[in-house]
Amino acid sequence: MLIVLCYILLGLVSLLLLSFLNENFFSKKRNLPPGPLRFPFFGNLFQIAAINTKEPYLAFSKLKEKYGDIVSIQLGSVYSVVLNSFEVMEEHLVKPEYSDRLFTDWFAERTFKKRLGVIMSKYPEPWQEIRRFSLRTLRDFGYGKRNRMHIVIESELTDIVQELRTSVKENNGIHTFDCYFTLSILNVLWSMLAGTRYEHNDPKLLTLIKLVRDMMSSCNFGNSVLLAYPEWKDWFPDWTGLTLQRKCWKETNIFFQEFINERKQLGIYKSNPENVIDEFLHEVDARAEQNDTEFTEQQLIALMSDFFIAGSETTSHTLSWCILYLILNPHVQKKLQAEIDSLVPNGTFPTVEHESKLHYVRATLAECHRMGSVLPLMVPRAAQKDTVCGQYFIPKGTYIIANIYGMLHEKGYWKDPENFRPERFLDERGCFKSDPRLKPFGFGKRVCLGEPLASMSLIHYLTVLLQNFSFHQVPNSPLPSVSPVVGVSNGPQPFRALIECRH
Repeated sequence: MLIVLCYILLGLVSLLLLSFLNENFFSKKRNLPPGPLRFPFFGNLFQIAAINTKEPYLAFSKLKEKYGDIVSIQLGSVYSVVLNSFEVMEEHLVKPEYSDRLFTDWFAERTFKKRLGVIMSKYPEPWQEIRRFSLRTLRDFGYGKRNRMHIVIESELTDIVQELRTSVKENNGIHTFDCYFTLSILNVLWSMLAGTRYEHNDPKLLTLIKLVRDMMSSCNFGNSVLLAYPEWKDWFPDWTGLTLQRKCWKETNIFFQEFINERKQLGIYKSNPENVIDEFLHEVDARAEQNDTEFTEQQLIALMSDFFIAGSETTSHTLSWCILYLILNPHVQKKLQAEIDSLVPNGTFPTVEHESKLHYVRATLAECHRMGSVLPLMVPRAAQKDTVCGQYFIPKGTYIIANIYGMLHEKGYWKDPENFRPERFLDERGCFKSDPRLKPFGFGKRVCLGEPLASMSLIHYLTVLLQNFSFHQVPNSPLPSVSPVVGVSNGPQPFRALIECRH
């Protein structure tokens, strides 16, 4: 019996060894990008975890040192290629063959098991049509029109300033920042999309925002179990985090469906659409007669979900990083306030003319984008067909990972990437200078739809906040940590600040 068991064990080891040698031999023969040796079943998950189990983008940057800007890795059952440099990303991510999304059964959980919305829809169609319709309709209701966007942003900022003043009085000046700006930023976007806003203490919205936050921190695009083994989603839903994610999608989709039902019940969308949701519902009815399967209520729910997630995470995280870095760098805060005080009269909001003159404000925001790296790994893309990347072969369906964090912290380019230094975005005259490597909204055709509104919101929020308040370390307390809450998007850990009212 013992001999039989030994033969079985020897056979299994031999099979694993043959699989290991065969897989790595054929990867060289097919001229795939270089990378660490891949093990059967696990691929490179153990090597990545050995370098950095919590922050996979740091592991990818480490692999760059040995294998270069284009690296092959096997994430469980998913073959992937990591792009580790600006030059490679800039050359390839703008091409049609790199413009599709990786879409697995895990991603399908959010959108009714279909490729819906604008984030995950298939390239080029229906993505182009959905995006084109969304942009055109948003513009019809004020998106991209600076005066209209100013009004919406100023309305939210009025509430934020009043809330913080109240918090200062009630809590001896100490305020906790824990995704504090999320609902306010979401209101700015929601005003454009649905023509409505919510109170900052709305319990239903706060619950949904917490669900989304927990969901986003339960996974990432670098080494999540569900990314590596999407086939496990129904086998281990609790362990993989899918139970939490399903709860999030269910609650948010119910919320969007209720809003749609309200608009349908009003019936205004049929003759006089008042917002983007109405316009889409009008289009759904019109296309139903043509048996169009792209413009449906499920498509609309997925689109609303896309905007909700993007609006509730990235911009609000960037603002929170700004406050945290200003607490850690009080000399930067003083320079910002000096510039703001010299240009924007006390008690007023910044105008379009002010935006272009607030050079240090813009440089500071750029540095917050770089240091915070809110999206450390780009939203998953996939090779649409067999193609090449540099001198290497990239098979159709390969998961393309753009290591944005690595690009924004590359020591060879930024010199001192670990230091918070807005001056790197100023020229010799002290004027703001953009850097082509700073791509917080993405590359190519898949660039974020919300870029114009997010950019304007960030300038206005930071300006008005520093016009009215100073942010300091809480006395006798440790400095806030710069270690992020790692997930799909990276936000700062909850932190406290001592707020001083100005003027």
